[in-house]
Amino acid sequence: MLSWLRWRIWALSFVFWTIYAVLDSVGSLAILSAYGDKLVFHEVILWNFAEAYAWVLFAPLIYTVALRFPLNRRLWKQSLTIQIPVGLLIAALAAWLLIHMNMLLGWAETSTPFRARLLGLTLQDLPRYFVTMGVAQIVVYYATVRKQEAQSAELEAKLAQAQLDVLRSQMEPHFLFNSLNAIARLTRKDPPSAERMTFQLAAFLRGTLECAGSREVPLSQELEFLQNYLAIQKTRFGDRLTIDVAVEKSLLSIPVPSLILQPLAENAIRHGIAHSAGPGYLKVSAARDSGSLRIQIADNGAGVDIKRDKGSEGFGLRNTRARLKQMYGDRQELRLENNPGGGCLVTIALPLDNATMPV
Repeated sequence: MLSWLRWRIWALSFVFWTIYAVLDSVGSLAILSAYGDKLVFHEVILWNFAEAYAWVLFAPLIYTVALRFPLNRRLWKQSLTIQIPVGLLIAALAAWLLIHMNMLLGWAETSTPFRARLLGLTLQDLPRYFVTMGVAQIVVYYATVRKQEAQSAELEAKLAQAQLDVLRSQMEPHFLFNSLNAIARLTRKDPPSAERMTFQLAAFLRGTLECAGSREVPLSQELEFLQNYLAIQKTRFGDRLTIDVAVEKSLLSIPVPSLILQPLAENAIRHGIAHSAGPGYLKVSAARDSGSLRIQIADNGAGVDIKRDKGSEGFGLRNTRARLKQMYGDRQELRLENNPGGGCLVTIALPLDNATMPV
């Protein structure tokens, strides 16, 4: 970064002093012409550009000083005690180079002592040092701001990922405990089903480990996780539970948050179908809708009292809302409503541009 900044400051100094030399030359020629003095075009151009580029030559050194002794609110007094002597030294070196160039070209004023010419040109060009220093300070300032913004964005991304990891780590034990309780209840009355559910649970957990570091997975993989979970519930409820998954093949490659559907399906089964005496029905569907992916989970359970349940959602629903908000900000939606045909309908809308965005 330091090397890049040195070249950036050198390039900006070159452009600035070139423009300055052009304007200075035009002004000098205009004044000489107005007073009727003899125009020596090449001498005016050579002198102004040589004087300007002498400061381009010292730009990397001035950058180093600017970096070590910045003129900010906290350190400007201490920095000035260094900057002024350094500025005088660099101005004297630039003046020395220019005077010797004059001597080589035969332009030197022999009537004026060398020391007087050196002192006069040094003081005359000292403001050039602070102009170059100003350019260096601006470049350093904006480079520092960009670096801080990049670090801040990286920290926010890491924080968002940490929060998502916490939410996921809460979901997995929650599901695991519920499944183990169901297996325990089946162990006495239906050992073969308990054994089958144990293997199904192991398959599901293997799937969660495979995507442990993934924020998003293809919809096909998420549906596979969901079907592993639903297989467990199918073993538990038997013929009482009918499952229907209707998703177009063209949608299967779309990325969705990992393990986002299972808690919603669990919520539908636990709070809807499990409390119903009749056969249970669960339908999972997905479709495109105005630039969004709309996923719906519908059941034929008891439905939900929207007014009573508002603000008192269960753990799975609250956790899912939090994950969606963390990943997509306001570009997502999770809606809970009663199904017109009876039961409950949960709808998730996700942006189709695949650009997850920490808040």
